[in-house]
Amino acid sequence: MSIEKLWTEVGKILEKGRGYKLRSTLTSKKDIIEAIFQKGNSKIYVYVTNKKLSVQHIRRVRRAMEEHNCGEGLIATIREATPQARKEAESLNIEIIDMKQPLIYIFDHWLVPQHRVLPPEEAKKVIDKYAGGSYQTAYRIFPKILTSDPAVRILKAKPGQIIEIRRVVPPIDELIKKYGEKTGREIYELLKRLIPSREEIYYRIVVEE
Repeated sequence: MSIEKLWTEVGKILEKGRGYKLRSTLTSKKDIIEAIFQKGNSKIYVYVTNKKLSVQHIRRVRRAMEEHNCGEGLIATIREATPQARKEAESLNIEIIDMKQPLIYIFDHWLVPQHRVLPPEEAKKVIDKYAGGSYQTAYRIFPKILTSDPAVRILKAKPGQIIEIRRVVPPIDELIKKYGEKTGREIYELLKRLIPSREEIYYRIVVEE
C-alpha cells in the first residue's frame, strides 16, 4: 500500500467512521503527511508515513499534539512499529495503524453491514428490552464483538458499549448507479436472498480480546 492510499483510508476511518472533519493539512510530502482532524471540541493529530515507527516518532507526535492542543493522536505507517514504540504510544493515547495491526475502511463494501455505537440512552433501552435492565445479564446473553474487530476499531468503540449491526437491501437503483447495471442487479438479487426481510438488526457488546 502506498502512503497516498493509506492517507485515504485514514481519512475515511476518521470522517466516515468517527465523524471527524479535516481541519488542516500541516505537511504533505513524499514520505510524511501530517494533519489535524476535528469533531466538535475534540481534535486529533494524524501522522502518516512510510517509515518504520520508533519511540522517536511517538515522542514527535506527542509534542505536536501538545503544540496543536490535540487530545488524541493517530500514527499510520505502511511498515510497522517497534514493540517499544507501540507500548509508549498506548501510554500517551496515540493510536497506531501498521502492518501488524492494519486497518482499512471496510464499510464501503456492499457485503459489510452498517455498524454504529449506540449512545448511552439507546443502549439503555436495548438492555432494558433484552436484558431486563442489567448490564451483567447483557454481558452474559449478548453476542460479543472483540475490540480487535475491524469494525470496532474503525468506530473506536470501547468495552461495554453496544454496537448495532443493521443489514439492509438498498434500492436497486442505488446499486445500479454505484456498480453498473449488471453488477448492481446481481448484488441486489444476492442481498435479497441473504436478507429476506429486507432489514435485519443485531446487537453486540464490545469486549476486550
